[in-house]
Amino acid sequence: MKKLGTAALALTLAGAMTLPALAAENMVIAPNPNAYATAITLNGEALNTAGIPAASRADLLPMRLVAESDHGSAYWDEENNEGWFNFGSDRITVQFASNTILVNDVAVNTTAEVHHGVTYVPAAVLEGLEGFTVAVEDSSVTITTPNNDPMVKLAYAIMDNSEMFGSRYDEDMLTQAYQFPVEEFEQIVAFFPMITSPDTIVVGKLAEGADEQAVTDALEAYRQGQEDTFSWYLAQHLPKVQDARTLVEDGYVFFFIGEKADEAQQMFLDFVAAQG
Repeated sequence: MKKLGTAALALTLAGAMTLPALAAENMVIAPNPNAYATAITLNGEALNTAGIPAASRADLLPMRLVAESDHGSAYWDEENNEGWFNFGSDRITVQFASNTILVNDVAVNTTAEVHHGVTYVPAAVLEGLEGFTVAVEDSSVTITTPNNDPMVKLAYAIMDNSEMFGSRYDEDMLTQAYQFPVEEFEQIVAFFPMITSPDTIVVGKLAEGADEQAVTDALEAYRQGQEDTFSWYLAQHLPKVQDARTLVEDGYVFFFIGEKADEAQQMFLDFVAAQG
């Protein structure tokens, strides 16, 4: 049997390897017809829709993804066969027996779809939520919500950085629960904890002519109450309370109890500097 020379053998092997490689480079991969194809932008951020199954129309939105991306939540009420999608104080409910959609318990004149366990609702339904705007163009949907507000974004960024979990309180709740002087604020964003944690964040802009001392006194009264509580209850949290931060900077107020207090304070100061 005739033997190939070393050079010839190398060329032969190289050719054998090159042809499949070239074929792979020139291969056109067709899009997956069963994958969700709509691009969703929420408050300026593109949502990751990888792994979501296709819907029948481009304007149908996967509700769990949208709700959770807007700091909301999703829940399946097994007993009533309903899906609840919470956006702050607003709720979209889907009754799966008929795919009926309710916005804050009021039925709307359209229906939902469910594909492979994912619930889809027409984008126009979100426009029924206060402060929401929705723009649909070809295969893209752009959503803006009240959480796009810079101060709200700051509060959520600090919470994420500090790995906090809390509930957002509106002005009525702040007044009733903590006797907080909300009338001194032009805007206020506040998150308060469950009873097992003292973690708290308050960010606000003072109103013109506000009584700054009344605000800081109220914050200190709240902090002292937390110190009194955690001095005997779950005392491992006490150092956070004792390291609480209260700042008033260029008309903005910051109060914080939580992990990474130095970083939280710097994020607030950076925010204030950017407003000028």
